[in-house]
Amino acid sequence: MTALTASCISACGPSAEEEDPVLARAYENVLHWSDLRQVVPLGTAPEDSAALAQAYINNWLRQQVELRHAEQNLSEGRKRFEAELRDYRNSLLLHAFEEQLIDQRLDTVISDSELTAYYQANTDRFNLGDDLLRARWFHVREQDKRALRKLEDRFVSGRPDDRREVEILLATRGVEITDRSMAWTTLAELRDMVPVTDLPAVPPDGRRMALHEEGGAWFLELLELRPRLSPAPIELVRQEIRSIILNERKLELIDRMRNDLYQEALANDAISAP
Repeated sequence: MTALTASCISACGPSAEEEDPVLARAYENVLHWSDLRQVVPLGTAPEDSAALAQAYINNWLRQQVELRHAEQNLSEGRKRFEAELRDYRNSLLLHAFEEQLIDQRLDTVISDSELTAYYQANTDRFNLGDDLLRARWFHVREQDKRALRKLEDRFVSGRPDDRREVEILLATRGVEITDRSMAWTTLAELRDMVPVTDLPAVPPDGRRMALHEEGGAWFLELLELRPRLSPAPIELVRQEIRSIILNERKLELIDRMRNDLYQEALANDAISAP
C-alpha cells in the first residue's frame, strides 16, 4: 500500500477533506478516496481500514484490467448494452413504484367470511396430496382374550354407558388415550404410531376398530377422514388462501393504477398516438 493511501485511511474523511486524492490508476481511469467512503466507514480501526481499502483497491485494479480486455476483444455488436440497461432500469423503477403503491394503498385485512367464500368457490384448487384424518387411539396389554373381547365390544358399540365403562377401565389401568381429534394426521403418520395395516380405503366417519396383536390390542376411533385428492380442510389452507387473495388484490391495484395514470395522461394531452 502506498504512503498516500495509508495516510488517507488514517486521516482523510468527509468532515475534514478538502481534496479527493487519487489512490490508484488503471489506464485512463482513476480511483479516488471518495470511492472508498462506503467501503471504509469512519471510526474503523486503522488496521481494519487499511485492510479493507487495500482489498478494494486490488479488486478495482483487477476489474479494470479485465474490462480493458473485454473492450478490446468483444465485437461492437456484443458491446451494445444501452437498450438492455435502459430496460433494466425501467423495470427497477416500475417495480419500486409499484411496491411503494402496494405499501401505501393495499388493504391487507381479510375477514373469515371472505376466506370461507373463496375456499367454497375454489375447493378444487386445494385438493389433498395425502389421506388426512382426525382420530383417537390407545393401546391395551391383555393376555386374557375374553377380557380383551369384552373391552372391544364396549369400545366398538359407542354407546354412552359402554364408553364410560371403557374410560373407567383405562383409568384404572393407567392407559393413556392419544387424542388427535383437534388436529389432522396423515395416514402415513398414523401408521408410524399405530400398526394399522387393514384400514379400508375410505372408512366411514366415526368408525371404531380393534387391531389385535400378541398380548394385547390397539383401539382406534376414526372421527373424520379426508381421502387424497378430496378438498383439504379449510384450517389447513387458510394461509395459502390469504396469500392468494392478497396477490389478487395487488394485481388489481397495480392494474387500476396503470389505467388511471394512462387515462389521466390522455386527458391532459401528455401522450398521443397516430
